[in-house]
Amino acid sequence: MNEVPLVNSGASKNKKPFPWTWIVLAFVLGVPVFFVGYIISLPVRTVREADAGFRKAKTTIDPEQLRSWALATAKSHKGTNGYSHEVIISEIPDYMKKLYSVEPEHAWADPNTGTVGIIWGGGFFHWGFYIGGTNYSMEPFGDHEIAEWTSGIYYMHEGSRKIR
Repeated sequence: MNEVPLVNSGASKNKKPFPWTWIVLAFVLGVPVFFVGYIISLPVRTVREADAGFRKAKTTIDPEQLRSWALATAKSHKGTNGYSHEVIISEIPDYMKKLYSVEPEHAWADPNTGTVGIIWGGGFFHWGFYIGGTNYSMEPFGDHEIAEWTSGIYYMHEGSRKIR
């Protein structure tokens, strides 16, 4: 009988296995490194975007028009017992709402100072504008950087990075 042997005795039986261990190891190490890098870089990007909106405001918005709106809003929103009163986001002028890709998180009118604050952000980083009369001055507070746009109008962001 002329049968062909089932096993070729001269062939190597040691095939290299597919490198699953390396792929799994790269995935297990690579994914956390990617997310940690993303989380670390997020505040830097957010600060840059916030400051870019401030620069855009300075070139596209008339500060006196903004002040006029803010003073009228502060006058019409009388808080109870002298406390600030929430300004509904729909009351904010479109030119302010369109400075950033997201709408403001919060706005309020303070009857004591005659000012309006408009704040964006959330979680660990906020930025915004404080608008008052020409004699309104704002002092640094907490962990905030402040820049005067024009007398009585200020831009602020959390953190110690200088405003650019």
